Amino acid sequence: MKNHEWKWVYVAAGGAVVFFLLIGIADQSMDCMSGGCAVMFVSFFLAVTLVAVALLFWSRARTMDAILSGKELLAHWTYSDEDSVTSAEREFAEYREANKALFIIVGGFFLIAIIFLLIFGGEAGVLTTFILLGAVGIIALVAWGAPRLVYASSLKRSPEACIAGNGIIYREAVYPFRSFLNRLDGVSFREAAQGEPSLLIFSFIQVVGLYILRPYEVRVPVPGGEEERAREIARKLG
Repeated sequence: MKNHEWKWVYVAAGGAVVFFLLIGIADQSMDCMSGGCAVMFVSFFLAVTLVAVALLFWSRARTMDAILSGKELLAHWTYSDEDSVTSAEREFAEYREANKALFIIVGGFFLIAIIFLLIFGGEAGVLTTFILLGAVGIIALVAWGAPRLVYASSLKRSPEACIAGNGIIYREAVYPFRSFLNRLDGVSFREAAQGEPSLLIFSFIQVVGLYILRPYEVRVPVPGGEEERAREIARKLG
């Protein structure tokens, strides 16, 4: 299993550098009222966002390195292809609904900014509005496409789970128990029911914006015969 998280650290950090450079270029070569301030505002917003993304993936990459080295490893489970497909389909539906809710929140903030700019921004406000509308379109595309890309890639990933004292790796995706804007809130064990396997449910809380907390869950199937170990993990981490 390879640690792909470092790649996203470098991509996000590189993007942040580009947008910070764009702020300087706009400041030196564009008049503020002719769109320069709009370009600087949007570039600053995107640069700060990418810095946050880089920090998020940096903490994920460090956690994944630690787990793969065997540090604090509590369990290592592998799954059949059939079980992996079933789990991927369930998680796709959950991810899609979570992204829809997140887009409504973020889109609402953008809508408020657009209305404010149209009322008070004058000619420069109109230009900024078109830029923000483009940003909303990109966010909408990501919110729609990301779950589908994750689902497609999940089917190609190694069907295994590593559970450690500092995080979990499930189908090559890492979930640190404490990282930038993200922390573990609890762990519970759910018995098998209605055709579904037993599950270890890891409940996380993610900070979205300044004061918005978004809870989400990672559900790791428990292979047959590993139920008692799963209960012990839930007691230890929960």
